[in-house]
Amino acid sequence: MFSDKITSEIDSLPLQYQKEVFDFILFLKNKIKEETDTDYLSKNPEIKQSIINGLNTPLNECSKEVNF
Repeated sequence: MFSDKITSEIDSLPLQYQKEVFDFILFLKNKIKEETDTDYLSKNPEIKQSIINGLNTPLNECSKEVNF
């Protein structure tokens, strides 16, 4: 039922705007497929361990300056 409403609304648009809607749909589908930063970082064992080590470091042992 909802898809029928969407289709009806899209059909009522001029062709150039229908193409823009289609492009937006493709954009959203691609965005959904993209790997999140968390996914990427958790797949790299060295980065994952570095994050864990950082989270387990007491605040008084952390640097107050960023070195990069």
